[in-house]
Amino acid sequence: MSLLDDLLKKSSLHTRCGTLAKRAALKAKLTNSGATEVVSKDLKLSEGDDRVLEASRVVVKGNLVLEDQSRLLVAGDLVVEGNIIHEGFDYALLFTGGALSAKNLLFHGELVSLGPITVQEVAWTYYNDYSTYADSLKARIVVADDRFDAVDDVRADHRLVGHSSVIGPELTKLLSADVVSKDGSWSYEDVAKRLLRKRPLLR
Repeated sequence: MSLLDDLLKKSSLHTRCGTLAKRAALKAKLTNSGATEVVSKDLKLSEGDDRVLEASRVVVKGNLVLEDQSRLLVAGDLVVEGNIIHEGFDYALLFTGGALSAKNLLFHGELVSLGPITVQEVAWTYYNDYSTYADSLKARIVVADDRFDAVDDVRADHRLVGHSSVIGPELTKLLSADVVSKDGSWSYEDVAKRLLRKRPLLR
């Protein structure tokens, strides 16, 4: 049984990945196949779909979509050429043993990266049921709506952390008018649908 299979037995990775030292210790034990795996289209994990990819590098040519109660664990780097989307209010897990990159990220569940997270445009996490664990996160805009992510180094042109009622007015200035309304409100379902169609979030 691989280390990733063992992690699948956990209901949460907080105790294994909650600090920089714990992530480093986990990374030192992790192995991969040395191979590269390419998904030529969107990759969607339906409810109850637990998937372990032992490759050293996984490239998804489209979007990566996780439904509630799905889990994807990648031993090495994960490159998503489209968007990473988990729109929901239940548990989902995305774990990478290496670097993680995507165009945009919308996530409610538990997100763990043992390497840096790089998002080209908007990295948007929401609600405090779960957290993000990573050494670093870089994006043009970082949004943590009512969520406290455990990321040691965050680099962004704009970083908005707090309840939606507080960060809404600033988001209105940054995102397209049909993403956030004039009163600073939005629907995560609508944001997810927009990302699924690969439409931009930024003005």
